[in-house]
Amino acid sequence: MEPNKARVREMQREDLEEVLRISEECFNSDSWNRKAFEREFELDYSYRFVLEEEGKIIGYAVVWRIFDDATLMSIAIRKDMWGKGYGKKLMEFLIDYFKEKANRFMLDVRRSNIRAIRLYQSLGFKISSIRHAYYSDGEDAFLMVREL
Repeated sequence: MEPNKARVREMQREDLEEVLRISEECFNSDSWNRKAFEREFELDYSYRFVLEEEGKIIGYAVVWRIFDDATLMSIAIRKDMWGKGYGKKLMEFLIDYFKEKANRFMLDVRRSNIRAIRLYQSLGFKISSIRHAYYSDGEDAFLMVREL
């Protein structure tokens, strides 16, 4: 498997089992539950995507577009696919998709998630502020922003 063969498509309800598994694997207690993902299908400002290769879901992303802002609500790549470029491929798709629909792209990232912070910085995101004790375990988040 390699990122250049993967493709992004809209998430379908039938994808939820695999999306939930990936979310739980990556986020443990901070993972979204089935109801949270199902609710996204009812929101007209929610955009849901999966990254798949050879019919297998490798990752997913949920983005809210409200007014001129696109906000990454959740993103995850299967742990066995980390470090292979899949996260970058999915983020590049999202940036391209929203550049005609929003003026800026925002996201929160754990202060300790150096790998993700480096990826986002390589894609033009800058740390805008710190959200103190943002996560359930008390860890801070960086709010990162990229103009589109």
